[in-house]
Parts: sequence; C-alpha cells; structure tokens
Amino acid sequence: MTRVVFFLFQRLRLESLLSIPYGWLYRLAFMRIGSGSFVSPFIQGIGLDCIAIGSGSRISRNTRLLALKSYGDQQFRPQITIGDNVSIGFGCTLSCVNRLDVGDDVTIGDNVYIADSNHGYSNPVLSILDQPLLPGKISIGKGAWIGYGAFLSGHVSVGEHSVIGANSVVTRPVEAYTVVAGVPARPVKRFDHVAGCWVTVSSDAKLPLKLN
Repeated sequence: MTRVVFFLFQRLRLESLLSIPYGWLYRLAFMRIGSGSFVSPFIQGIGLDCIAIGSGSRISRNTRLLALKSYGDQQFRPQITIGDNVSIGFGCTLSCVNRLDVGDDVTIGDNVYIADSNHGYSNPVLSILDQPLLPGKISIGKGAWIGYGAFLSGHVSVGEHSVIGANSVVTRPVEAYTVVAGVPARPVKRFDHVAGCWVTVSSDAKLPLKLN
C-alpha cells in the first residue's frame, strides 16, 4: 500500500492534479487567497473563512490551519493572516482563537506548532481539556525563519529577519535580527548592521519579559 501511495505522489503527481479543483474550492472557502499561492489538498482546515493568504505562498500537506470560533462554552473571533511569499512546511499546526499574523517572506519548517493560546490549568480537579483557553496573539515579522519542530505559543512577537532554531520552545518575544534556540529559547546570535555579520550573544542573555 505504501508503494502505491508513493507511486501516486511521485509519478502521477496526485497532489498537483487535485490542487486544480481544490484551488477553486479554497477560493470560496478562505477569506482570501492571493495569486500564485498553493494550498495542498491534504490539509486539515477549521474556520477557513477567517484565514487570509497573500500571493505566492505555499502551504504543504498534513498542515492544520485551525481558526477556532468556539471551545466549550467560549466564543472567539479568530483571524489568521499569512503574507506574500510565505512557505509553510509539512505537518505544521497554526492554531488561532484571537490573532495570528505571518509576515511576508517568512519560512516555516516542517512540524512547527504555532498557537496564540494556552490551556488554563487553574483548577487541578478538572481535566486540562475541560479548562478554558487563554487567548494571546502571535506575530511573525517579515523574513523570519522558523526551524523544524519549533513550538510558539501564547502571546509572542517574532521580529523581522529573526531565526528560531530547530525544536526550540518560544513563549516570549524575539527581537528582530536575532537567532534564538533551546528550551526555553534564548538569544545565541544577533546581526551587527555595522559589521555586516552575525555575532554571538553572551550566554547570560535572556529574551525580553513576557508581554501581558
């Protein structure tokens, strides 16, 4: 069975063929899709009418685009905005209950998880799934690169042309032109505009305080 699926994808280019009818359906379902953008027919989507995609962007298969209008007895007005020339890799999750903005020319690697909310856990008697979502806001600046398997959650701003290292956990703002890595993510390099190169940050440097 695996060989058959591989053959269909590689030889018949099933995904490309299905993208033609799905492209028309997506233009009706999404809030907006710009010219030249590709959204795989093999995604999971919730609340697509709350999602806008710019021009020349690509969203790969097995990605989940989740604009959640409700959770339990909570009601939300989510909005996901994806800019121009954005590349979102395989198996990513973009989950939104409030606001999630991805700037132009952003590259998001495979298996990245981005959510503008966290689960509350104030009542230890209740299951986590029975407790409310705590909304935040995610913004990813122009030209940023989010590495494989990174995790961004809550109220986070990622500055333009910054880099999030693979498998990093980011829950606080990241300054522009900064490389962060680790769990939790910490600055490791910053771009020196005078010298015209990336310079190492001292090991005791910290991310800015978390926004309220």
